[in-house]
Amino acid sequence: MILENLLSIIEKSLPASTAMANDRIGLQIQSGRNFVKRILITLEVTPEIIKEAIELGSDCIITFHPLIFNPILSITENERVGQLCSELIRNNIALVAIHTNFDSFIGGTSKIFADKLDLINDGFLIPDPSIQSCGMGILAHTKQPVPYLEFIKKVSEICNSPIRYCEGKNYLIERIAIVGGSGSSFLNDALKSGADAFITADITYHTFHRVQGKMMIIDPGHYEMEQFVPEGLQKFISENTGADLEFVKRSKALTNPVRFFPEENFTKFQQGYLSNN
Repeated sequence: MILENLLSIIEKSLPASTAMANDRIGLQIQSGRNFVKRILITLEVTPEIIKEAIELGSDCIITFHPLIFNPILSITENERVGQLCSELIRNNIALVAIHTNFDSFIGGTSKIFADKLDLINDGFLIPDPSIQSCGMGILAHTKQPVPYLEFIKKVSEICNSPIRYCEGKNYLIERIAIVGGSGSSFLNDALKSGADAFITADITYHTFHRVQGKMMIIDPGHYEMEQFVPEGLQKFISENTGADLEFVKRSKALTNPVRFFPEENFTKFQQGYLSNN
């Protein structure tokens, strides 16, 4: 496939205009490549991901978390981004980032997470005013009201992670707001929506204080909410390019740098999800 055609396909369904301001999406490293024979989908780029790409013969990596985010003043191998950029260029592997333009996609990050929880989608938390099929976050509801501890247990089991949470005003959970990844900036929108619970990640201690008794906040972790994104990206790329799964592979490497103590097998279960894809 011509690399430029791949980028055009992505732009058509996931336009850059739907990404958050200052996000770094699109072609990040071309590595002298104009054609792509095999794609590897990943949440983020690590040395293990590049090694996997080489072993699979993948000449293009599509990553959810952009590798290059801040302006690069120099590319050296004594720091993480420089080392990874050098390795990609050395091996003629192109790098494309699809990030918050997938968050805002109708079948994107938050919708995928809601589906894992078997929730019924009610629409975007914040609809895009100019593009009907785009928006940030989603509102959803359970098939029947669920006691909050039972609901938290389900989130933990789906994410394979411990849960940080604060209690809300209702014992039963039915209406839920979701923003995959770091969603603190959407807290007021979640409160205004009348949600019983808001599921997002990277919540601070004082934010829990602020919301306690008004709305339950459930924080399963950043990686834990987004670990299902590569599955969605693989489906999106395959369907929109007409490519089979031999052309579009999903990484089996665990990129989560966070470990838990006591372990409780969380890391093992997260790796198991990837290995079984």
